Amino acid sequence: MSSTMPSSSRTRGRPPMTAADVGKVRERIIEATREVFTRAGYHGLSVELVIAQAGVSRPTFYKYFRSTEEPMEALISHVNEDLVSRVMVAVSGTPEPMAKVEAALQAWRQWGADLGDFLRPFFAELNDLHSPVGRHRQRTLGVLAEQIGLVVELMGRERPGALRVETFLHGVEFLGYRYHLKTPCDDASWEETRAVMFRMALALLGAEADWSNALGLARDWRISLDRT
Repeated sequence: MSSTMPSSSRTRGRPPMTAADVGKVRERIIEATREVFTRAGYHGLSVELVIAQAGVSRPTFYKYFRSTEEPMEALISHVNEDLVSRVMVAVSGTPEPMAKVEAALQAWRQWGADLGDFLRPFFAELNDLHSPVGRHRQRTLGVLAEQIGLVVELMGRERPGALRVETFLHGVEFLGYRYHLKTPCDDASWEETRAVMFRMALALLGAEADWSNALGLARDWRISLDRT
């Protein structure tokens, strides 16, 4: 009688990872990259810091990514796509132009609040083309500019010029930095920020009819017209 054991009994090592297992490890590394980036910024990232944060080995890291650049690219891509998605969902919920502005600004405000401390290095690297943050910024601004043009056209209006849209987006970007990082982020700070954003939207994206009814719009949408 043969003493050879069935082949299934001779299996050694761990069972093969499922697709779900692979996804979990990959997401753990990306989340660890997020934590390290929040503390140290892109230029402070290292494989050593990421694997320590993730609790994985160096070989495991390199099984999924060739360098810290790759999880950073995935992270920043997700953050920016989330912003665009939130804004577009928000503006699709109402047909009225100023209501679309209100909805978009509220979605943008919540996006920033949800990112928390991550915003500090994120804003610091917006103009750093050596960082994935700076490189993705250009793409995201382009996507948002195109979406603004499409939304305006769907309302039966003429698409605003590229310079006006670009100026508006850069203004919103600055106000985002100021609101989230330079103010208490309370209701008073938001009302001040919101009023300036509405003024920019009216001046840069508004049509002739909006300009002629500026005082009425300011009253309806509680936009302060004082000099502060």
